[in-house]
Amino acid sequence: MLDHVQLAAPPASEDATRAFYAGLLHMKEVEKPVGVRATGGVWFTSHAAAIHVGIEQNFQPAKKAHPGLTFPDLDGVAERLNKAGHPVTFDDRLAPRRRLFTEDPFGNRIECIESQLTPITPDKLKAGSHVRLLAPASSLASVDEKIINDAIELLETLGLRVSISQHARAVNPFGSSDPACRIDDLHAAFADSDVNAILCVRGGFSSNELLAGLDYDLIRTHPKILCGFSDITALSNAIFTKTGLVTYSGPMLRALSSRDAYTLDYFKKMFFGVQAISVRPSVNWHDWFDDRTVTSLNDGHLVLASGKASGRILGGNLCTLNLLQGTPFFPDLRQAVLFLEDDYEVHPATFARDFASLLAQPGADEIRGIVFGRFQLTTKMTEEHLRYLVSLYPQLKTIPVIANADFGHTEPLFTFPIGGIAELDHDQITLNAK
Repeated sequence: MLDHVQLAAPPASEDATRAFYAGLLHMKEVEKPVGVRATGGVWFTSHAAAIHVGIEQNFQPAKKAHPGLTFPDLDGVAERLNKAGHPVTFDDRLAPRRRLFTEDPFGNRIECIESQLTPITPDKLKAGSHVRLLAPASSLASVDEKIINDAIELLETLGLRVSISQHARAVNPFGSSDPACRIDDLHAAFADSDVNAILCVRGGFSSNELLAGLDYDLIRTHPKILCGFSDITALSNAIFTKTGLVTYSGPMLRALSSRDAYTLDYFKKMFFGVQAISVRPSVNWHDWFDDRTVTSLNDGHLVLASGKASGRILGGNLCTLNLLQGTPFFPDLRQAVLFLEDDYEVHPATFARDFASLLAQPGADEIRGIVFGRFQLTTKMTEEHLRYLVSLYPQLKTIPVIANADFGHTEPLFTFPIGGIAELDHDQITLNAK
């Protein structure tokens, strides 16, 4: 693994070095170890990248060799550099990846790369649109036929045509189908010009098995709606990271079959509408507890830290999102608004552990806001737990943090775009897929 990149600068250039790398590129200066302080120079880190700028007596700038740094907002970097007298040159030879070149104060070549591909918002649905039911996680064979039929009937009442992928009901020893079958079904759905949306039939396990085998160029050049939640979190965030395609956390067959008015309202607003969506809390919410359905009055969004923020939505099921850590499929957390939930298998301590792991990732210090979905009763997660958890991280005191939002493993749930924009204002949540 690469530890750092070494650059050189002329004698007595430390202040100019700081002005460029810390002031313009927003890198963080790191104190040099005692053993090498006498040689001068300055060290910097940013988002797991490290640059050591050392002093060289007979300095010559590097014109070909150069570091490549990623940024969540390349246009903002270009504007800062140009204003400060460092002209930039955009280069499209790696399209769709965006990048530019510039020089530091000493003539060293610097490459700046946008960390996320330009987001692609798939076309909305309309009467006659074709929805493909697909099982990227656990098999459709594990879903009750009445739920399947009721969900299909509901989709058809919305004017949609429905088909089922070839291997949706196949089963392997782990309750999914073989990864190759699921990959084939995804590729077939994306490649089919007659398919407008892919609706995942259920969560479960193992959608992360598919990520290394997917044809991301195919997906990027044939954009369409992909909707699901829970274990589908791995697939949704990976696709957005690798292609820029905005995906959706939203109801699957069980939630659709219930025909809950709140769930259907936000499903239709997100997939048929074109306006930004203001999320209002549901009146009541439902959970399965002690072998019975429990209906509770919704007290509304719980504000754990007040404020305003706007950023790209990432997340979904926390423990599934964490499966992407250390892989090329993990999203850039910088400037993101995280939507996080988990199911009945967690309890306060395991959720806190998973949350700590997420906030230890590169870029987490630049998160702009957090929205927690509602926890199931079995988890025994309380407001006290959440407030204590947020208090452990000083950076969370300066950004908005909202809990008890209507998404996750209770019902009803609203649909939100992964890669879309969320605006948070105290207890208000506004969604935009673009």
